[in-house]
Amino acid sequence: MSIDQQVTDPHITPETAAHVLFHLGRGGWPGSTFVQKLLQAFDAADALNRARLAAGFPEYAAAFELAKSTDTGIALLRARADDDH
Repeated sequence: MSIDQQVTDPHITPETAAHVLFHLGRGGWPGSTFVQKLLQAFDAADALNRARLAAGFPEYAAAFELAKSTDTGIALLRARADDDH
């Protein structure tokens, strides 16, 4: 999946983008306590456990991977989060 496909992926909603940005200290706003702990789990997980988490929470997996694995991920998530305003 290309970066453009990831950022237009319906799984990455403006809210999801904002939660991931907040978790990474790059703007956005916090999710619920559960979401905050979920993002901590994504951060702590090895590849196998990230895949397991992704099975249940594809929207957060896509946004988290975009932010962590691409040079433009943060900018793309910021643009996506701004879609909500």
